[in-house]
Amino acid sequence: MIGRIISRTLIIRRPCLEDIIVNLSPTPNQFAALPYRRRSDGALEILLITSRGSGRWIIPKGKPIPDLAPHEAAGREAYEEAGLLGRVAPTSLGRFAYIKDQAQSRERFIPAVEVFPMEVTGQLTLWPEMGQRRVLWFDPEDAIAHIELEPLREIVRRFVIHISEH
Repeated sequence: MIGRIISRTLIIRRPCLEDIIVNLSPTPNQFAALPYRRRSDGALEILLITSRGSGRWIIPKGKPIPDLAPHEAAGREAYEEAGLLGRVAPTSLGRFAYIKDQAQSRERFIPAVEVFPMEVTGQLTLWPEMGQRRVLWFDPEDAIAHIELEPLREIVRRFVIHISEH
């Protein structure tokens, strides 16, 4: 897939398909947690969930929540979507965008998602969206391999390198 940005419009070219016009969001309108933990042997693990629509492997994310800072909203989404408890850092790891609506319309909205690292300290056995998604812990290489969205894969890749050095 080849794309180019004109002003705030992204034109995506796919072989054998018409151009698809998408609107870019100028500011983040979703916040995500990148959940991680260390096993007892010190090995790093990354948690991924599946999206309800496409079933793609992603990280917990959602819209801003009134009266919560962006990183706090990301933590709330991790609780609601995966039953996670922990500490979410207030410093962003980066931002990615994705095509939200996979329907056949010619114009699609691309949410801008700000990602915050979340050190997981616990996982509940019951949570609000339990049963709506698959929730799995992966070693970093497998997590990166399961993520289809290249910008998100790159954020996870950079995070794994950073945390492995500290």
